[in-house]
Amino acid sequence: MIRTLKQILASNNYRIRESFTLPSRPAAHLPIPGFLSSSGVMDTLAQSLGGADAQLWRHQALALEAFGKGQNVVVATGTASGKSTVFRAAAFHLVRLSNSAKVVVFYPLKALAADQMRGWQSMATALGMPQESVGRIDGSVDVKARDEILERSRIVVMTPDVCHAWLMSRLSVPAVRSFVRELELIVLDEAHTMEGVFGSNFAFLLRRLLAARALAAGATSEKSPPRFIAATATIANPVEQLKALTGFDCELVSHELDGSNQSERVCVHVEAPQGEEMNVARALQVELLKHSLQGAFITFVDSRKGVEVLARASERSLKELLGDGSVMAYRAGYDVVDRTDIENKLRDGSLRGVVSTSALELGIDLPHLAVGINVGVPNSRKSYRQRLGRVGRAGGGAFVVVASATAFSGFGTSFRDYHELSVEDSYLYLDNRFMQYAHARCLVDELEAMGAPGTLPQSVSWPTGFPEIFAMARPGGLRPPEFDPIASLGGDTPQRSYPLRNVGEVSFRIAQGDGSDSFGEVNQLQALRECYPGATYLHRGRSYEVLTWNTTSFGPPFVKVKPGSPARSTAPRITTWINAGLTAADIIEGHYIASEQGFIAECAMQITDLVEGYTETPPGEYRAYKDLRQKNPNLKSRHRNFRTTGVLISIKLPWFKAKGLKDDLAARLAAIFGREHSIGLQDIGFAATNNSVRTVDAGGTTSDCIAIFDQTYGS
Repeated sequence: MIRTLKQILASNNYRIRESFTLPSRPAAHLPIPGFLSSSGVMDTLAQSLGGADAQLWRHQALALEAFGKGQNVVVATGTASGKSTVFRAAAFHLVRLSNSAKVVVFYPLKALAADQMRGWQSMATALGMPQESVGRIDGSVDVKARDEILERSRIVVMTPDVCHAWLMSRLSVPAVRSFVRELELIVLDEAHTMEGVFGSNFAFLLRRLLAARALAAGATSEKSPPRFIAATATIANPVEQLKALTGFDCELVSHELDGSNQSERVCVHVEAPQGEEMNVARALQVELLKHSLQGAFITFVDSRKGVEVLARASERSLKELLGDGSVMAYRAGYDVVDRTDIENKLRDGSLRGVVSTSALELGIDLPHLAVGINVGVPNSRKSYRQRLGRVGRAGGGAFVVVASATAFSGFGTSFRDYHELSVEDSYLYLDNRFMQYAHARCLVDELEAMGAPGTLPQSVSWPTGFPEIFAMARPGGLRPPEFDPIASLGGDTPQRSYPLRNVGEVSFRIAQGDGSDSFGEVNQLQALRECYPGATYLHRGRSYEVLTWNTTSFGPPFVKVKPGSPARSTAPRITTWINAGLTAADIIEGHYIASEQGFIAECAMQITDLVEGYTETPPGEYRAYKDLRQKNPNLKSRHRNFRTTGVLISIKLPWFKAKGLKDDLAARLAAIFGREHSIGLQDIGFAATNNSVRTVDAGGTTSDCIAIFDQTYGS
C-alpha cells in the first residue's frame, strides 16, 4: 500500500514538500492481573487473547492493577491501543461480584456508542451473561424503552447529552433513581473530547450526577463515591484534566507505558496552490481507487459543507472514470439511519472511501482504513493525532496532508516538527458565570425532583463561584440582569433547554413538509451559515433548497427544505455588530491596559450576527433579502443575538488604519489563538468593522478596534 501511494505521488507529479516514516513497533506484554480471576474475567480475557498463558499489553495490565487497588484510572495511550479492554474488564469484574452494582459508560457521540456496543455484548456473551446485561441509551433509542433498559442492564452505554437532557430531568422516576443510587463505576471514553464548552458542561453534569447519587443513597449511607476510569489518546495534562473534569484524583498510565504494537506509517505533505487543496485531494482519491488500493481511504475536511462538496465531486469523477462511485460524506447532523448505513458500508468493504469532518476522528472501529488525507492542516495537534490514528491499524498505512507550501512553516514548524510537538493543553471553563447559572438552574430542579432540601449539596466539590450563582438560581434568588436571557431560555425544563454542546443555542431539525420527518439537525449558529432561507443545503450528496425557518408552529423549530438543483450553490453574506464598553461596569476583573498607542481590554459584549443575503451560483449574483422578500415573504434575513465576553484591541498607529488590515489581523489572531491554545475555532468569533465601544468616561464611542470573542455561552 505504501509503495502504491509513493508510485501515485511520483507518477502524477505531485509536489511533495516533506515526508517521513513512522517505524513499526513490537508489542510489550505483562500478565493478566490475578484479582480478575474471582469474577471469571481473567479466564475470559485469556481465551480471547489466545489461551491460558496469554498476556495483556503492558499498559492494559498496569491500568487494571491500579483499578484493582481501588484507584481511579486514566489510560492515556495511543490510538488503537486497546484502552476499551481495560474498562470493559473492570466493569464486568465489578458487576459480576455485586448483585446490585451498576456502571455507566459515557461515549461523546451516538455513533461511537452504537459502534462500541458490539464489543460490550461480545464480552458479555463470552462471560455467559445475557446480552441484555449491557444496554444503550442515546438520542436514537425510543424513550418508552429507556426505563426498562435501566432496570435490566448492569452496564449502560450512554451519551452525556441523553444523561443531561433525559436522565437528570427524571430523577423522581423510581427506575432512574434506583439506577443512580447503585452507580459504582463511571467510564469516560475519548476523554480528550471533554474539553472546551462541551467538556465544561460535562464537568458540571458529572457533579450533579454525583450529588443525585449521594441523595438517592441517603444521608446514612456508607457507600463510597463511584470510581472513574477514563481513556484518551491525546491529552497533554491528563491527571490535571481529569481532576478538573470529575473532582477526583486518578492514577495515570501514560503513553510511555504503551505496550501495543504499531504498523509502519508514512506521513506526506503534498503541496497544493492556495485555494486548490480540495481539487488536489479529489484527484488523489481518484488515483488511489484507480490503482485498486487495498483497504479504504478517509479524507478529513474541517467544514460540513466542504465534506458534502468534496464527496459529491469525488463520486462524480469516479463514476466517469470507473463506472462506480463508492465514496460518501459523513458528518455531524446525520440521523441514525444514515450514520449506520455509512458505517456498515465502510466495514463490509462496499464503500471504498469516506469524506468526513471530525465526526470520524474518534474510536469507531474501522481497521481496514489504509490512507488518510487531510485537506489543510488539522485545527489542532490533538485532532492530527486522532486522524493519524485512524489509518494503518490492520497493516501499513499513510497519512497525507494536502496543504499550501507554507502551511507548516507559517506556524514556525516543519511537518515533522509539528508531528513531534506535544498536543496542546486542554481547558475547562468552570468559572464561566453563564454556564454556572445554567447548571445551577438544573440542580435546583433536580433537588426538587428528589424531595431534597433546596440547599447546595455538600457531598460534591463545586467550582469556585458556583455557590453564589446557585443562590441566584434558587426561587426568590436575586438574579442580576445579565442572566435574564439565559434564564428565559431555561424555562421549566432546563436540562432540555440547555444543551451540553451549545448552551443558550436553539436547535433546528432539517425536514421537508410539516417537519415531522426530519433527516438532520443544526444549531442556530450553523443554521445562520448553512441553512439561511434560499440556501442550497447539501446532505449525503443531495441538494436541498431552504424554504423557511419554522419557529412558530407547535413543536420544535425546524428548517423547511425541498429538493434543489445539484448545479446550484450559495454563499451567505453575514454582518456582525459588536456593542461593548470600556466602563467599569463592562470591564472583566479589571483587565484593561491603555497608553497613547492604544488599548487592550477584556469586556462584556453584545453580538449580533445578521445574514443579509447570499450569492447564488450560477449566475454568481448577490441576492439581498430586502429585495427577495418583496416577492417571497419567507425569504427574509435571520439574525442571532447573544451576550458574551471578549477582547478589544486598538492600536493608534497609521498602519492599523490601512484598508483591510484590521480584518486580516483579527482573522489571524483568532486562528493563532485557537491553534496554539486548542480552543475550537467554532467557539471563537472576531470582527473588525461595525464595532461600537463606549469609552472609559462614557462620554462617547469609538469603532477603531478589533474584537475577538466567545461565540457561545460558556466558552
